[in-house]
Parts: sequence; structure tokens; C-alpha cells
Amino acid sequence: ELIGGIKLKITVIHGQGHKGITYKMTSTVLEFLAEDNDEINEFFLPKDGPGFCVGCNTCFMKGEEFCPDADKVQPIIKSMEESEIIILDSPNYVMEMSGNMKNLMDHFAYRWITHRPHANMFKKVGLTISSSAGAPPSNTVKSMAKQLKWMGVPKVYKFPLISNALNISTIPSKKEAELKRKAEKIASKVKRRAQNPHASLKGKIMFYMFRKMQSSPDADWNPKDRDWWIEQGWIENVRPWK
Repeated sequence: ELIGGIKLKITVIHGQGHKGITYKMTSTVLEFLAEDNDEINEFFLPKDGPGFCVGCNTCFMKGEEFCPDADKVQPIIKSMEESEIIILDSPNYVMEMSGNMKNLMDHFAYRWITHRPHANMFKKVGLTISSSAGAPPSNTVKSMAKQLKWMGVPKVYKFPLISNALNISTIPSKKEAELKRKAEKIASKVKRRAQNPHASLKGKIMFYMFRKMQSSPDADWNPKDRDWWIEQGWIENVRPWK
């Protein structure tokens, strides 16, 4: 679909390498969401992801390009920043996102609103997807959504599903029908929002709160962050959602 004369760009990050029920959920959403001329960039973890974040603080203090895993991290984050829609999916692993997905989110910490958020993130729409055999995956989709919201994404839809199955080959027909029905509904919501991107009130409040922090004399503890806010013009009158 064309939005403002530009084809839709979608970034999908799969928190697992196997193509199970959660992958099926995402694929079904994309069937309803994407048109033939849209651009979809998919990343499968851990194959396409970085090694474990070691907490070296290099991204915060020196710059993200100096991260030991920058060659893996930067292609993913740049794809997210260039897309209108960001999809994160992960099976429900012990009531949370997979370790692979959490590790990638650890590498994105420098892009939180508290540090150096990218202006484009304030005009995007997100979707988090998770399945579980029995336990509710609601915490998993909420946890992934929290990561996107702290990066500035104003609206994140959530698609959890209890499958009553251990794999795609054993999913009951009723659950498969439910999956398709819910996928079509959520895809419609995501598409409508992508056609009318705008910042949220909560996102603006968070921005102004941390703008005040970055413009205070105490912001000298991290010159890299402070200089970013100054360079974007955010300390003055420029706002990322305009």
C-alpha cells in the first residue's frame, strides 16, 4: 500500500529461529497487512542478532557505532527507523520474551527516550505477537511493547494467543480459525494507524520530562546524550513528531 506516494516499509524481528505457531501468527498478519509492492525486512534471532550485551556502556558514552556488535545491531535498528511498522514476535518463554529478543533489546537501550531517541520512532506503529501452549502470553506481548514505547513508538498493538498446542502441526482447527480471525482484525488496526501516524500524549509527556533532564546542568554526566538532544534542536523548539 502506498502511504503518501511511498510504499509501506515493515520491519519484523522474530525472537526465535524456528517457524512455529508464533511465526504463523506473524505470517498471517502480514498476509492481511502487506501489499505486493511493500518492503518487508525480516530478522531471525539468534542468527541475525548480536552476541550478548556485556554492559560495557560504549553505546551510551562513546557511540553506538563503537559497540562490539555494531555490525549486527545497526542493520536492525536502521531498518526499524526507516519503517512505518515494527513487528516483534516471540513465543512465550517462562512468561516472557525469548532470551534472544531480550538480548537484542538490551543493545537498543541507547535509543530509549532517556538517552538518544530517533525522531522517526515518534511517528511509527508497533505490533507485538506471542503464542503459548497454555499459560497466557499477555505479559510477553506487554513486555515487548514496553521496549518499543520507551524508544518513542506512540502506538503498539498486541496480539497474544493461547494455542492449546505445542507446534503448528497439532494446533486445533478452531484455534487456527481464531488465529486467522484475530490476525485480520489486528492487521486492519495497524494499517489504519500507519496511514495516520501521530505522537501519543504519553510519548510527548515522556519527551518533555527527559528534555528537561537533558537541558539541566546535571546532564553533563553523559555529553554524548546531551549533545544529541542539542543537535536535534529538541532543547530549543524542534519536536520529533513534526
